[in-house]
Amino acid sequence: MTKQLIKPQYKLGRKGLIFLIFLLNMTGPMSTDLYLSAFPTLLKEFNTTSNILNYTLVGFFISFAIGMLFIGPLSDKIGRKPVLLSGIFIYGLSSLFCSFSTSVEMLIFFRVTQAIGAGGMIAVSTAMVKDSFTDEDRPGIIALLQMLGAFAPTVAPLIGAQILKYYSWQVTFDVLAASALFSFIISLFVTETLDKKDRLKGNIFTSVLSLKDILINKPFITFLLSMYGMSLIYMSFLAISSYIYIEWFNLSETEYSLFFAVNSMILLVGPNVYLLVRKHLLPNQIVQITFATVLIAGFLILTIGKISPYLFLLSFAPITFSNGFLRSFSSNILLGQKEMNSGGVSSVMNFSGTALGAIGMMLGTLGWTNYVQGLGWITFIGVSFSITLWIIFLKKGYKLHGM
Repeated sequence: MTKQLIKPQYKLGRKGLIFLIFLLNMTGPMSTDLYLSAFPTLLKEFNTTSNILNYTLVGFFISFAIGMLFIGPLSDKIGRKPVLLSGIFIYGLSSLFCSFSTSVEMLIFFRVTQAIGAGGMIAVSTAMVKDSFTDEDRPGIIALLQMLGAFAPTVAPLIGAQILKYYSWQVTFDVLAASALFSFIISLFVTETLDKKDRLKGNIFTSVLSLKDILINKPFITFLLSMYGMSLIYMSFLAISSYIYIEWFNLSETEYSLFFAVNSMILLVGPNVYLLVRKHLLPNQIVQITFATVLIAGFLILTIGKISPYLFLLSFAPITFSNGFLRSFSSNILLGQKEMNSGGVSSVMNFSGTALGAIGMMLGTLGWTNYVQGLGWITFIGVSFSITLWIIFLKKGYKLHGM
Protein backbone atom coordinates (compact mmCIF):
# COMPACT_ATOMS: atom_id res chain seq x y z
CA MET A 1 0.00 0.00 0.00
CA THR A 2 1.29 3.47 -0.92
CA LYS A 3 2.35 5.40 2.16
CA GLN A 4 2.62 8.89 0.72
CA LEU A 5 -0.27 11.37 0.92
CA ILE A 6 -1.14 13.51 -2.11
CA LYS A 7 -1.36 16.47 0.28
CA PRO A 8 1.07 16.09 3.22
CA GLN A 9 -0.24 16.52 6.77
CA TYR A 10 2.62 18.32 8.48
CA LYS A 11 1.16 18.14 12.01
CA LEU A 12 -1.12 15.10 11.98
CA GLY A 13 0.76 12.85 9.58
CA ARG A 14 -0.83 10.01 7.63
CA LYS A 15 -1.96 8.02 10.67
CA GLY A 16 -3.32 11.12 12.37
CA LEU A 17 -5.39 11.99 9.30
CA ILE A 18 -6.80 8.46 9.08
CA PHE A 19 -7.66 8.59 12.79
CA LEU A 20 -9.46 11.93 12.37
CA ILE A 21 -11.42 10.74 9.32
CA PHE A 22 -12.34 7.64 11.32
CA LEU A 23 -13.63 9.80 14.18
CA LEU A 24 -15.64 11.95 11.80
CA ASN A 25 -17.13 8.90 10.08
CA MET A 26 -18.27 7.58 13.45
CA THR A 27 -20.54 10.62 13.78
CA GLY A 28 -23.52 9.12 11.96
CA PRO A 29 -23.73 5.73 13.70
CA MET A 30 -22.86 7.18 17.11
CA SER A 31 -25.55 9.84 16.74
CA THR A 32 -28.22 7.20 16.20
CA ASP A 33 -27.08 4.00 17.89
CA LEU A 34 -26.01 5.51 21.20
CA TYR A 35 -29.53 6.42 22.27
CA LEU A 36 -31.52 3.62 20.60
CA SER A 37 -31.71 1.69 23.88
CA ALA A 38 -33.39 4.72 25.45
CA PHE A 39 -36.41 4.63 23.11
CA PRO A 40 -38.71 2.79 25.55
CA THR A 41 -37.66 5.24 28.30
CA LEU A 42 -38.23 8.27 26.06
CA LEU A 43 -41.68 6.99 25.09
CA LYS A 44 -42.71 7.04 28.74
CA GLU A 45 -40.91 10.23 29.79
CA PHE A 46 -42.28 12.33 26.92
CA ASN A 47 -45.65 10.52 26.93
CA THR A 48 -45.52 10.15 23.16
CA THR A 49 -45.95 7.49 20.48
CA SER A 50 -43.32 5.46 18.65
CA ASN A 51 -44.25 7.14 15.36
CA ILE A 52 -43.58 10.62 16.78
CA LEU A 53 -40.43 9.55 18.61
CA ASN A 54 -39.05 8.08 15.39
CA TYR A 55 -38.96 11.61 13.97
CA THR A 56 -35.85 12.05 16.14
CA LEU A 57 -34.30 9.50 13.76
CA VAL A 58 -36.07 10.37 10.51
CA GLY A 59 -35.69 14.12 11.08
CA PHE A 60 -32.00 13.61 11.80
CA PHE A 61 -31.40 11.70 8.60
CA ILE A 62 -33.39 14.04 6.36
CA SER A 63 -31.51 17.06 7.73
CA PHE A 64 -28.27 15.05 7.60
CA ALA A 65 -28.83 14.33 3.91
CA ILE A 66 -29.75 17.91 2.99
CA GLY A 67 -26.81 19.28 4.98
CA MET A 68 -24.35 17.00 3.19
CA LEU A 69 -25.76 17.91 -0.21
CA PHE A 70 -24.92 21.60 0.17
CA ILE A 71 -21.93 21.49 2.50
CA GLY A 72 -19.73 19.44 0.15
CA PRO A 73 -19.82 22.03 -2.67
CA LEU A 74 -19.28 24.75 -0.06
CA SER A 75 -16.02 23.06 0.92
CA ASP A 76 -15.06 22.94 -2.78
CA LYS A 77 -15.35 26.73 -2.74
CA ILE A 78 -13.82 27.85 0.59
CA GLY A 79 -11.76 24.82 1.60
CA ARG A 80 -12.21 21.75 3.79
CA LYS A 81 -10.90 22.99 7.13
CA PRO A 82 -13.21 25.98 7.83
CA VAL A 83 -16.29 23.99 6.81
CA LEU A 84 -15.17 21.04 8.94
CA LEU A 85 -14.62 23.16 12.06
CA SER A 86 -17.99 24.88 11.61
CA GLY A 87 -19.76 21.54 11.23
CA ILE A 88 -18.17 20.10 14.36
CA PHE A 89 -19.11 23.22 16.36
CA ILE A 90 -22.77 23.06 15.27
CA TYR A 91 -22.90 19.33 15.99
CA GLY A 92 -21.38 19.64 19.46
CA LEU A 93 -23.59 22.55 20.53
CA SER A 94 -26.74 20.84 19.26
CA SER A 95 -25.80 17.62 21.07
CA LEU A 96 -25.60 19.61 24.29
CA PHE A 97 -29.01 21.16 23.67
CA CYS A 98 -30.47 17.69 22.98
CA SER A 99 -29.54 16.71 26.52
CA PHE A 100 -31.52 19.70 27.83
CA SER A 101 -34.69 18.77 25.92
CA THR A 102 -37.86 18.77 28.01
CA SER A 103 -40.25 17.60 25.27
CA VAL A 104 -40.15 15.34 22.23
CA GLU A 105 -40.66 18.38 19.98
CA MET A 106 -37.59 20.06 21.46
CA LEU A 107 -35.55 16.89 21.02
CA ILE A 108 -36.64 16.57 17.38
CA PHE A 109 -35.65 20.20 16.68
CA PHE A 110 -32.16 19.90 18.11
CA ARG A 111 -31.67 16.52 16.45
CA VAL A 112 -32.32 18.31 13.14
CA THR A 113 -29.72 21.01 13.87
CA GLN A 114 -27.33 18.35 15.16
CA ALA A 115 -27.68 16.59 11.81
CA ILE A 116 -26.65 19.70 9.87
CA GLY A 117 -23.32 19.73 11.70
CA ALA A 118 -22.94 15.97 11.29
CA GLY A 119 -23.57 16.35 7.56
CA GLY A 120 -20.68 18.78 7.32
CA MET A 121 -18.37 16.43 9.20
CA ILE A 122 -19.18 13.43 6.98
CA ALA A 123 -19.18 15.33 3.66
CA VAL A 124 -15.82 16.96 4.33
CA SER A 125 -14.18 13.79 5.67
CA THR A 126 -15.23 11.86 2.54
CA ALA A 127 -13.88 14.62 0.29
CA MET A 128 -10.60 14.54 2.25
CA VAL A 129 -10.23 10.85 1.37
CA LYS A 130 -10.28 11.71 -2.34
CA ASP A 131 -8.03 14.75 -1.79
CA SER A 132 -5.40 12.88 0.18
CA PHE A 133 -5.07 9.30 -1.06
CA THR A 134 -3.96 7.91 -4.42
CA ASP A 135 -6.02 5.56 -6.62
CA GLU A 136 -3.86 2.66 -5.44
CA ASP A 137 -4.19 3.63 -1.79
CA ARG A 138 -7.88 4.57 -1.71
CA PRO A 139 -9.57 1.11 -1.79
CA GLY A 140 -7.62 -0.02 1.26
CA ILE A 141 -8.30 3.25 3.09
CA ILE A 142 -12.04 3.07 2.37
CA ALA A 143 -12.18 -0.55 3.53
CA LEU A 144 -10.13 0.26 6.64
CA LEU A 145 -12.39 3.18 7.55
CA GLN A 146 -15.47 1.03 7.10
CA MET A 147 -14.00 -1.71 9.27
CA LEU A 148 -13.04 0.79 11.96
CA GLY A 149 -16.40 2.49 11.55
CA ALA A 150 -18.13 -0.79 12.30
CA PHE A 151 -16.94 -0.42 15.88
CA ALA A 152 -19.23 2.59 16.32
CA PRO A 153 -22.52 0.73 15.81
CA THR A 154 -21.01 -2.22 17.67
CA VAL A 155 -20.07 -0.40 20.86
CA ALA A 156 -22.60 2.46 20.78
CA PRO A 157 -25.64 0.42 21.92
CA LEU A 158 -23.50 -1.24 24.61
CA ILE A 159 -22.31 2.13 25.86
CA GLY A 160 -25.84 3.49 25.63
CA ALA A 161 -27.21 0.58 27.64
CA GLN A 162 -24.58 1.08 30.34
CA ILE A 163 -25.28 4.81 30.47
CA LEU A 164 -28.99 4.09 30.95
CA LYS A 165 -28.16 1.57 33.64
CA TYR A 166 -26.34 4.11 35.81
CA TYR A 167 -27.37 7.51 34.46
CA SER A 168 -30.16 9.21 32.52
CA TRP A 169 -30.71 9.27 28.75
CA GLN A 170 -29.43 12.87 28.68
CA VAL A 171 -25.89 11.64 29.31
CA THR A 172 -25.87 9.89 25.90
CA PHE A 173 -26.00 13.31 24.25
CA ASP A 174 -23.40 14.70 26.65
CA VAL A 175 -21.07 11.96 25.41
CA LEU A 176 -21.70 13.05 21.80
CA ALA A 177 -20.93 16.67 22.74
CA ALA A 178 -17.67 15.57 24.37
CA SER A 179 -16.67 13.57 21.28
CA ALA A 180 -17.33 16.66 19.15
CA LEU A 181 -15.00 18.70 21.36
CA PHE A 182 -12.28 16.07 20.92
CA SER A 183 -12.73 16.07 17.12
CA PHE A 184 -12.66 19.87 17.04
CA ILE A 185 -9.33 20.01 18.87
CA ILE A 186 -7.72 17.47 16.51
CA SER A 187 -9.15 19.27 13.45
CA LEU A 188 -7.34 22.45 14.45
CA PHE A 189 -4.10 20.71 13.42
CA VAL A 190 -5.31 19.63 9.96
CA THR A 191 -3.38 20.93 6.96
CA GLU A 192 -5.88 22.10 4.34
CA THR A 193 -6.26 19.35 1.72
CA LEU A 194 -7.70 21.54 -1.07
CA ASP A 195 -5.30 24.14 -2.46
CA LYS A 196 -6.72 27.54 -3.41
CA LYS A 197 -5.85 26.97 -7.06
CA ASP A 198 -8.03 23.84 -7.10
CA ARG A 199 -11.11 25.46 -5.54
CA LEU A 200 -14.27 26.33 -7.45
CA LYS A 201 -14.39 29.81 -8.92
CA GLY A 202 -17.29 32.22 -8.51
CA ASN A 203 -19.56 32.75 -5.51
CA ILE A 204 -20.97 30.24 -3.04
CA PHE A 205 -24.20 29.98 -5.03
CA THR A 206 -22.17 28.92 -8.06
CA SER A 207 -20.47 26.21 -6.01
CA VAL A 208 -23.85 24.72 -5.10
CA LEU A 209 -24.94 24.85 -8.74
CA SER A 210 -21.86 22.79 -9.60
CA LEU A 211 -23.79 19.80 -8.28
CA LYS A 212 -25.82 19.89 -11.49
CA ASP A 213 -22.96 18.41 -13.51
CA ILE A 214 -22.88 15.42 -11.17
CA LEU A 215 -26.64 15.01 -10.89
CA ILE A 216 -27.15 14.93 -14.68
CA ASN A 217 -24.37 12.38 -15.17
CA LYS A 218 -26.58 9.36 -15.89
CA PRO A 219 -23.92 6.63 -15.52
CA PHE A 220 -22.78 8.05 -12.16
CA ILE A 221 -26.28 8.54 -10.71
CA THR A 222 -27.66 5.22 -11.98
CA PHE A 223 -24.72 3.31 -10.51
CA LEU A 224 -24.87 5.25 -7.23
CA LEU A 225 -28.60 4.69 -6.64
CA SER A 226 -28.33 1.03 -7.58
CA MET A 227 -25.56 0.44 -5.04
CA TYR A 228 -27.16 2.53 -2.30
CA GLY A 229 -30.48 0.67 -2.32
CA MET A 230 -28.94 -1.38 0.50
CA SER A 231 -29.14 1.74 2.69
CA LEU A 232 -32.92 1.65 2.45
CA ILE A 233 -32.97 -1.85 3.94
CA TYR A 234 -30.30 -1.38 6.59
CA MET A 235 -31.62 1.93 7.90
CA SER A 236 -35.11 0.48 8.11
CA PHE A 237 -33.66 -2.19 10.39
CA LEU A 238 -31.90 0.49 12.41
CA ALA A 239 -35.15 2.37 13.02
CA ILE A 240 -37.12 -0.65 14.23
CA SER A 241 -34.44 -2.91 15.72
CA SER A 242 -35.28 -1.92 19.30
CA TYR A 243 -38.96 -2.73 18.72
CA ILE A 244 -38.09 -6.10 17.16
CA TYR A 245 -35.73 -7.22 19.91
CA ILE A 246 -37.29 -5.55 22.96
CA GLU A 247 -41.01 -5.67 22.16
CA TRP A 248 -41.40 -8.61 19.75
CA PHE A 249 -38.78 -10.93 21.28
CA ASN A 250 -39.16 -9.53 24.85
CA LEU A 251 -35.44 -8.97 25.40
CA SER A 252 -34.00 -6.53 27.93
CA GLU A 253 -32.23 -3.35 26.83
CA THR A 254 -28.86 -4.95 27.60
CA GLU A 255 -29.71 -8.13 25.66
CA TYR A 256 -30.87 -6.00 22.74
CA SER A 257 -27.61 -4.07 22.73
CA LEU A 258 -25.67 -7.36 22.59
CA PHE A 259 -27.64 -8.67 19.60
CA PHE A 260 -27.26 -5.29 17.90
CA ALA A 261 -23.51 -5.32 18.57
CA VAL A 262 -23.09 -8.82 17.07
CA ASN A 263 -24.95 -7.73 13.94
CA SER A 264 -22.81 -4.60 13.68
CA MET A 265 -19.60 -6.63 13.98
CA ILE A 266 -20.57 -8.38 10.75
CA LEU A 267 -19.93 -5.02 9.08
CA LEU A 268 -16.25 -5.76 9.71
CA VAL A 269 -16.41 -8.80 7.46
CA GLY A 270 -17.75 -7.13 4.30
CA PRO A 271 -14.86 -4.68 3.67
CA ASN A 272 -12.30 -7.41 4.47
CA VAL A 273 -13.83 -9.78 1.94
CA TYR A 274 -13.97 -7.00 -0.65
CA LEU A 275 -10.22 -6.38 -0.31
CA LEU A 276 -9.61 -10.10 -0.82
CA VAL A 277 -11.78 -10.56 -3.92
CA ARG A 278 -11.72 -7.16 -5.68
CA LYS A 279 -8.85 -8.18 -7.99
CA HIS A 280 -10.34 -11.60 -8.74
CA LEU A 281 -13.96 -10.73 -9.57
CA LEU A 282 -15.38 -8.48 -12.26
CA PRO A 283 -17.60 -5.58 -11.06
CA ASN A 284 -20.69 -7.25 -12.54
CA GLN A 285 -19.92 -10.46 -10.65
CA ILE A 286 -19.51 -8.54 -7.39
CA VAL A 287 -22.88 -6.86 -7.85
CA GLN A 288 -24.75 -10.01 -8.90
CA ILE A 289 -23.44 -12.07 -5.98
CA THR A 290 -24.35 -9.31 -3.52
CA PHE A 291 -27.89 -8.85 -4.82
CA ALA A 292 -28.49 -12.63 -4.79
CA THR A 293 -27.30 -12.76 -1.17
CA VAL A 294 -29.77 -10.04 -0.15
CA LEU A 295 -32.65 -11.79 -1.93
CA ILE A 296 -31.93 -14.96 0.04
CA ALA A 297 -31.81 -12.94 3.27
CA GLY A 298 -35.21 -11.40 2.53
CA PHE A 299 -36.69 -14.87 2.11
CA LEU A 300 -35.13 -16.03 5.41
CA ILE A 301 -36.50 -13.01 7.30
CA LEU A 302 -40.03 -13.71 6.06
CA THR A 303 -39.90 -17.44 6.79
CA ILE A 304 -37.83 -18.01 9.94
CA GLY A 305 -36.89 -14.54 11.16
CA LYS A 306 -39.85 -14.13 13.51
CA ILE A 307 -39.29 -17.43 15.35
CA SER A 308 -36.47 -16.33 17.67
CA PRO A 309 -33.95 -13.49 18.05
CA TYR A 310 -31.16 -15.87 17.05
CA LEU A 311 -32.85 -16.83 13.79
CA PHE A 312 -33.64 -13.19 13.09
CA LEU A 313 -29.98 -12.29 13.61
CA LEU A 314 -28.96 -15.13 11.29
CA SER A 315 -31.49 -14.05 8.67
CA PHE A 316 -30.44 -10.40 8.64
CA ALA A 317 -26.68 -11.05 8.82
CA PRO A 318 -26.27 -11.44 5.00
CA ILE A 319 -27.74 -7.95 4.55
CA THR A 320 -25.33 -6.47 7.06
CA PHE A 321 -22.43 -8.21 5.30
CA SER A 322 -23.63 -7.07 1.87
CA ASN A 323 -24.02 -3.49 3.08
CA GLY A 324 -20.35 -3.29 4.14
CA PHE A 325 -19.12 -5.23 1.11
CA LEU A 326 -21.02 -3.24 -1.52
CA ARG A 327 -20.33 0.13 0.13
CA SER A 328 -16.56 -0.52 -0.05
CA PHE A 329 -16.84 -1.47 -3.72
CA SER A 330 -19.10 1.40 -4.77
CA SER A 331 -17.37 4.12 -2.72
CA ASN A 332 -14.05 3.34 -4.39
CA ILE A 333 -15.64 3.54 -7.86
CA LEU A 334 -17.56 6.76 -7.14
CA LEU A 335 -14.64 8.58 -5.52
CA GLY A 336 -12.41 7.52 -8.42
CA GLN A 337 -14.20 9.72 -10.98
CA LYS A 338 -11.38 12.14 -11.73
CA GLU A 339 -13.37 14.74 -13.66
CA MET A 340 -15.66 15.51 -10.71
CA ASN A 341 -15.08 17.79 -7.69
CA SER A 342 -14.42 15.85 -4.49
CA GLY A 343 -16.83 17.85 -2.35
CA GLY A 344 -19.66 17.53 -4.85
CA VAL A 345 -19.13 13.79 -5.28
CA SER A 346 -18.97 13.33 -1.52
CA SER A 347 -22.18 15.31 -1.04
CA VAL A 348 -24.17 13.45 -3.68
CA MET A 349 -22.92 10.08 -2.41
CA ASN A 350 -23.75 10.74 1.21
CA PHE A 351 -27.00 12.54 0.42
CA SER A 352 -28.25 9.63 -1.68
CA GLY A 353 -27.38 7.01 0.90
CA THR A 354 -28.91 9.01 3.72
CA ALA A 355 -32.04 9.98 1.78
CA LEU A 356 -32.68 6.36 0.84
CA GLY A 357 -31.99 5.44 4.45
CA ALA A 358 -34.58 7.97 5.65
CA ILE A 359 -37.12 6.47 3.24
CA GLY A 360 -36.28 3.06 4.68
CA MET A 361 -36.84 4.36 8.20
CA MET A 362 -40.24 5.74 7.24
CA LEU A 363 -41.19 2.44 5.59
CA GLY A 364 -40.01 0.55 8.66
CA THR A 365 -42.15 2.59 11.04
CA LEU A 366 -45.39 2.44 9.04
CA GLY A 367 -47.04 0.56 11.88
CA TRP A 368 -46.61 -3.05 10.80
CA THR A 369 -48.42 -5.55 13.01
CA ASN A 370 -45.22 -7.59 12.81
CA TYR A 371 -42.03 -5.57 12.35
CA VAL A 372 -40.03 -8.65 11.36
CA GLN A 373 -42.37 -9.39 8.46
CA GLY A 374 -42.37 -5.72 7.53
CA LEU A 375 -38.57 -5.72 7.33
CA GLY A 376 -38.71 -8.78 5.09
CA TRP A 377 -40.95 -7.01 2.59
CA ILE A 378 -38.83 -3.85 2.77
CA THR A 379 -35.81 -6.01 1.91
CA PHE A 380 -37.51 -7.11 -1.31
CA ILE A 381 -38.48 -3.50 -2.11
CA GLY A 382 -34.90 -2.29 -1.62
CA VAL A 383 -33.18 -5.05 -3.58
CA SER A 384 -35.74 -4.82 -6.41
CA PHE A 385 -34.98 -1.10 -6.66
CA SER A 386 -31.24 -1.83 -6.85
CA ILE A 387 -31.55 -4.66 -9.38
CA THR A 388 -33.78 -2.59 -11.68
CA LEU A 389 -31.26 0.26 -11.79
CA TRP A 390 -28.35 -2.13 -12.28
CA ILE A 391 -30.10 -3.69 -15.29
CA ILE A 392 -30.61 -0.19 -16.71
CA PHE A 393 -26.90 0.57 -16.14
CA LEU A 394 -25.91 -2.55 -18.09
CA LYS A 395 -28.52 -2.21 -20.87
CA LYS A 396 -27.53 1.41 -21.54
CA GLY A 397 -23.87 0.44 -21.75
CA TYR A 398 -22.87 3.04 -19.15
CA LYS A 399 -19.19 3.25 -18.20
CA LEU A 400 -17.38 4.64 -15.17
CA HIS A 401 -13.67 4.93 -14.43
CA GLY A 402 -12.51 1.84 -12.53
CA MET A 403 -15.13 -0.51 -14.01
